[in-house]
Amino acid sequence: MDIGLYLRRIKYNGIGYGDMQTLRTLLRGHVFNIPFEDMDIHNGTPIVLQLELLYRKVVLDKRGGYCYELNLLFHHLLSSFGFKVSLISGRLLHGHGYGPEFEHMALLVELDGQKWLVDTGYGDFSVEPLSILPGECQSDGRAQYLITDNLVVEGQKYLGVSKWNPSKHAFKTEYIFTLTPRVLREFAGMHHFHQTSPDSNFVRSFICSLPTADGRISVINNKLIRTGNGAKQVRTIPDEAEKQELLKKYFNIDLSYVPPAVEPVGRYLATTVRR
Repeated sequence: MDIGLYLRRIKYNGIGYGDMQTLRTLLRGHVFNIPFEDMDIHNGTPIVLQLELLYRKVVLDKRGGYCYELNLLFHHLLSSFGFKVSLISGRLLHGHGYGPEFEHMALLVELDGQKWLVDTGYGDFSVEPLSILPGECQSDGRAQYLITDNLVVEGQKYLGVSKWNPSKHAFKTEYIFTLTPRVLREFAGMHHFHQTSPDSNFVRSFICSLPTADGRISVINNKLIRTGNGAKQVRTIPDEAEKQELLKKYFNIDLSYVPPAVEPVGRYLATTVRR
């Protein structure tokens, strides 16, 4: 893996230090330049969580990915900069209940005696590291976030991360998590579920999304959705040809390129990451 090409992909031009400014710059570069997308699930290409394969897809082929792919790659990048970083598990809020353990992967960074929640793979989420200080409102310059603690679900204590919802004048829980470091193989079952189950949101919905300077642009199924300055525009995409043009125009993704087939290893899991 060529770290220099990875940094070029996220438009990082500085010297790398294991400090907060570097962490912030790397995170913003990642989320603004690498789309959150699930296209491989819809074109029948197995997503194999092996670093060299993800590097080829995301960096060399200029694609994106979903939480396991993007956070696993970012974990490797942060480790190469000397950050102390761990994989952690998240459970998403679905209606009035929470999904299973390992349905989401995020990152825990420990820096200067403080713990930070970092997430490149949740779609419309904080573009800044969030300090794990329960009860303290934090802003990434785009939205406000709140970490809460002592949330008891099924007898276990969790932390939660919530985002301010202006229309409801309340914080909405995004997901709950613990600070327990995880290894990659623990995510294998949910990674397989997300790719194959008819109950998976990724199987049901095509998505490609990036933040913009004042909002976000997304292709979701046959809709082009733009938000900015408090306004939302939705346009129906009439056919597949125009969808591919929009993916190329806004996300620099060329679906006419077909990478070599990859044989899945170990139910879509081909490597492990140590704690």
